[in-house]
Amino acid sequence: MIPLDPTNHPVTVVDWVELAEHDRDGQRKIVDIQRAGAEDDDDPAWVSSALHAAHTRAGVARLTQWRTAAELRAHRAGESNRLAELAWTGPATEHRMLAAELVSVQQAPSVTGGVDITTARDDWTSIAIQWVAPQDQDTLVTELTRPREEWVHLLPGYRSHSVLRGLDGTFVINYAQWESKRAYWAFHDVPEHVWPPDVRASRDRARRLTTAWEYDTFRVVHSRTARRTDQF
Repeated sequence: MIPLDPTNHPVTVVDWVELAEHDRDGQRKIVDIQRAGAEDDDDPAWVSSALHAAHTRAGVARLTQWRTAAELRAHRAGESNRLAELAWTGPATEHRMLAAELVSVQQAPSVTGGVDITTARDDWTSIAIQWVAPQDQDTLVTELTRPREEWVHLLPGYRSHSVLRGLDGTFVINYAQWESKRAYWAFHDVPEHVWPPDVRASRDRARRLTTAWEYDTFRVVHSRTARRTDQF
């Protein structure tokens, strides 16, 4: 179980891996290699890792938490890390490593004890990367972190959504958890004209600020947290 808690200030790397659309063998290979690597990770700066396998188009998303950006850079510079990346990204058509900070977590009233990533639930997880001009990133973050208590938070099947700010200023990530595929699509099938006016206006502003989107839905297939008391 991996807690999502912005007060701890971990640095989160999102490895976004794209494959040929139907390359499930490649997806399984990457997941297997990454699962083994997570079990063997003994870097003292490493906090946690969660692997996600895409539902529709083949792909993998890995969320890895690190104590600090400096320690992350040191890890990336290591020869063993470079060799590991070459091994597990072999089937990939594209791989991006997106370093970010977790800035907001919102959750349904029914979710108690905090938000986490775990294989113990069969969450339907959506991950959206919104690319943005650096001068507009703060404004986009503001739009995406507005409270939604009277709307999304009360919808059946909604669990949580978390917003991560790209450290280089060029993107924002929205990581959302739903109880099921049915609940997820029930929300997306609601016509926008029946949304509350303030939510609709905020969504429109966010769209205008976003220069490009990348998006997929996933299931969590592996998660592991370092067994240390000094993670942060």
